[in-house]
Amino acid sequence: MPSNAPRRLKVAPHFKRLPPRPAVTSSLRLQGDWLEAAGFPPGSTAVVHIEAGRLVITPAA
Repeated sequence: MPSNAPRRLKVAPHFKRLPPRPAVTSSLRLQGDWLEAAGFPPGSTAVVHIEAGRLVITPAA
């Protein structure tokens, strides 16, 4: 698959068990060779910008 092809990811539940009470939050897991091809090598740091209806992920400077 080309590294610029769109990816469809499942937003999974993440169960928090810490006090004051259990809660469920959303979770995304990104992995694959395409991350390094996009400029995110293993061990690097990423910055996530939150915009209306989207997340923008960029390599940290």
